[in-house]
Amino acid sequence: MILALALLLAALPTVEDGIRRVQAHLLIDDPNSALQEAQTLATRFPASREAASAHVEALSAAGRDDEALAQWTALSARYPDLITDRNLLEELSWGVLKKAMQSTQHNVRLASLIGVYLTHDVRAVPQLVKMMRDSNALVRSVAVQMAADYGDAPLKSEIARLLNEEKVWMVRLQAMQSAGRLRMKSVVPQLQAQVLSERTMAEERQVAIEALVHISEGANVEEIRKLAQSNRAGLRHLACAIATHFKVPEVKQEILTLLSDTNPDVRIAAINAVGLVYPEHIKAVRLDDPDPAVAITAAWAATVLGVKKDALEPWLQGPVADHRRLAAAALAACGDRGVALAAKTLQSSTDPYVRANVALGLIGQRKEVPAAADCLYTFLTQEKRMWMWDNRQNALFQVLAPSQVRHVDQIPNYPEAIDQMTRLQIVSVLAMVNDRRAIDGLKTFLEKRKWGITGVAAATLLQEGDDTALEVVRQLLQDPNPQIRLQACLVLAMYGKDETVLKELQGAYAGADFECKLHILEALGHVGGADSFSFLVGVLHEPFPLLRVAAAAALIQSVNR
Repeated sequence: MILALALLLAALPTVEDGIRRVQAHLLIDDPNSALQEAQTLATRFPASREAASAHVEALSAAGRDDEALAQWTALSARYPDLITDRNLLEELSWGVLKKAMQSTQHNVRLASLIGVYLTHDVRAVPQLVKMMRDSNALVRSVAVQMAADYGDAPLKSEIARLLNEEKVWMVRLQAMQSAGRLRMKSVVPQLQAQVLSERTMAEERQVAIEALVHISEGANVEEIRKLAQSNRAGLRHLACAIATHFKVPEVKQEILTLLSDTNPDVRIAAINAVGLVYPEHIKAVRLDDPDPAVAITAAWAATVLGVKKDALEPWLQGPVADHRRLAAAALAACGDRGVALAAKTLQSSTDPYVRANVALGLIGQRKEVPAAADCLYTFLTQEKRMWMWDNRQNALFQVLAPSQVRHVDQIPNYPEAIDQMTRLQIVSVLAMVNDRRAIDGLKTFLEKRKWGITGVAAATLLQEGDDTALEVVRQLLQDPNPQIRLQACLVLAMYGKDETVLKELQGAYAGADFECKLHILEALGHVGGADSFSFLVGVLHEPFPLLRVAAAAALIQSVNR
């Protein structure tokens, strides 16, 4: 009898056996069976920390994140060091994010999508595929952008599908960019169709051409010649882009022929090729082209190659504002060849955008720096219209111009976000040349604009901050105005991943409004680190889904630091 009892006890599963069964069900994506096993295991071994942890993990996987958090809280009261269990914290966060993926609110789904992306885990792939099929265009667009950083086969298949089926221009544009980044040869026919279609917007055609150039592994001379002789303007434009990108001397005659093309975009691309690859043929470029953008590009080539140093001057003084500003950006792109005319224009022009563009060029060459900095500071403080960078007419010229950014229904305050980023870049230029007024310009910027990178901006607009500019921002941490200090902390966290601002951000959370709380959580995630674990787990108890999702995303980032 005793022997039989001993054999029976030996046959019962151990904690380790039960955990292996739970993990096996999770591995084959059967969370409900995993939860049944975990519940049985936790009941049979109520004193086992490992069994309780497996129960928390199974609850999270089954979408019962509230119960998982309650179980984790009870368990952490018994085992305070549980706060350092990175695996369990990540599983807890995954449960919150996966449940949020089912939300009817697109902003909650978007926030969870960003959190999933930041895991860089294989589990993110099916979730990204799902979000690339979402009903909301913004969610699809962001998912496509994120898919390019993963590059798994299922994601490439979805990008190819979107190139064929997507109706919303914003998503189409992102799908083309992602296809180029991933060098997807299979979608070359779709991209060529975009280049050729008369219904394609200019911006889409440019992105499609850039994607095709990225996909090209090298320059095939015969292929370029064939493209240059095509009866379709888009393919002739593509021939110029490939020849310029790969600097192909064998096709220069074909490219020179395109200087007289009937399509102005092709003529611009051909002039770009002469300016960058075939300078000895500058005399073939006409300065009197009837299309202003073509003529300005020709004047740029003549200036940068030293043929006619004042070729852009008539355009800088012309009656049409758009032409003046394009010419100013072209002059800024001339390097040291354009310095003399830029300095003259800085003094003589009455168009603030012309002066700002040439000032940027002068600072880039480190010439006339005090006068150029004065111009930018005046522009920054006095020009009230929203701004943008515009390179639609020629990709070589980045024009600082009044904003023409359209409102996008799915992106709240999209033009304002573009304006914020553009203004901050101008502040960074002042900081780069050690202009003492950069600090004043930044304070004005922070006081008048509520800084904060939303989930959308974090995914689509965030750029790396300049170290000099960050040092300027760091001085604001001592400002007596608490709002200025908080805004400075957000910038330092989002741009510089500065760990010294963690305590101030966490301390500001309780008294912040809802939007600012979101910004604080995103900033904590960008900084990351174990110092935020306890705080972020506490936020998971918030009643608001968006705050919980933001905290879960931040916690995953912190765990993976």
